[in-house]
Amino acid sequence: MTTVEHLIGPESTEEREQRTSYLELFFDLVFVFAITQVDSLVADDPTAGGFARATLLLWLVWWAWGGYAWMTNAISIESRGVRVAFLAVTLGCLFVALGVPHAYGSEGLWFAVPYFAVRVAHVGLYTWGLRQTPEHQAAIRKLAPWFLVAPTFVLLGGLADGSWRTGLWAVAVAIDVLGALNVSNAGFRVSAAHFAERYGLFVIIALGESIVAIGLGSSHLERGALFATTVAVGFAGVAVLWWAYFDFLALGAERTLARTPVDLRGPVARDIYSFFHFGFVLGIIFYAFAAKETLEQPDDPLSTAGRWALGVGIAAYLLASVVGRLRAIHRVAWERAAGIAAVLVAITVFQDARGVVLLAIVVAVLLGVVTAESVRLRRFRQELASAAP
Repeated sequence: MTTVEHLIGPESTEEREQRTSYLELFFDLVFVFAITQVDSLVADDPTAGGFARATLLLWLVWWAWGGYAWMTNAISIESRGVRVAFLAVTLGCLFVALGVPHAYGSEGLWFAVPYFAVRVAHVGLYTWGLRQTPEHQAAIRKLAPWFLVAPTFVLLGGLADGSWRTGLWAVAVAIDVLGALNVSNAGFRVSAAHFAERYGLFVIIALGESIVAIGLGSSHLERGALFATTVAVGFAGVAVLWWAYFDFLALGAERTLARTPVDLRGPVARDIYSFFHFGFVLGIIFYAFAAKETLEQPDDPLSTAGRWALGVGIAAYLLASVVGRLRAIHRVAWERAAGIAAVLVAITVFQDARGVVLLAIVVAVLLGVVTAESVRLRRFRQELASAAP
């Protein structure tokens, strides 16, 4: 058995060809808009509590999108009726996105009501779409009570105020997670190629939104050396984040899922994609916030919120890849683990540095991490790629 086969096991032959549809991409664009709206929560409340509430809301939005990613992986959305229903849900997602900036304010119901509708529609469409596959339908029926109670708490939170709203939404997150942990072995079926492609494309779209943030943040700067340097550093950060995900991790995660027997894929997909990929999205959103603040005033030190958004964002991104690789191939990504510590030290030691300098230091750390890892894993990446069908 080769090194790759030893690490991730023999490939399952029970795979069907499936690609991400244009309708799914259209749907994802709306959800990424909702996720990028979380930046406004951090901007309005740049405190530890503000970051925590923004992360909580981001999880709610992420979990709703993930539910639809699982659904479209399992059912066909090509019929006219399902397409119409899916487009109606997409409209609901747009209302969710528009409600994000004021979700903790006086307009909480503008987030909670469409969110509740989107989550309930998900359970209904998922169950109906699996009517021809009773075993898989039984799995979603076991999950349905959890996934109906959780958005009910979100709705109740929309009616509450202050800490009560935050508490009720935290309970909703806990219910969703407990439900996923309790019924993941119930008979879910996952198409590995489609699943990996769907999550990879979501990461790409989120990175694209970071480019938009850089463009908006730099639009007022006078064209010159500082402008060129700041934009280049901001873009380099996005580029290295892309590299850190797609150079090895995305391929390794897909191959692991593909080589897992079909009836055992549920827990693997849940952990690597539903749980751990949240760190990638959180990292991208926080990096975009820090990069935009840097571009607005590159000569000034970053604010405390900007520094911690930069450090925690990159740390969350690296941590997601560390735990993801550990789950996928049972190996520790030592370079990335060291990178987490280095980034957090950098934002502490260089807190008084100009924003563009601190951003450049953090990007350099991230670049060093993926370069060192790429050199060390070159042979293994070649074996992994050659093992692809």
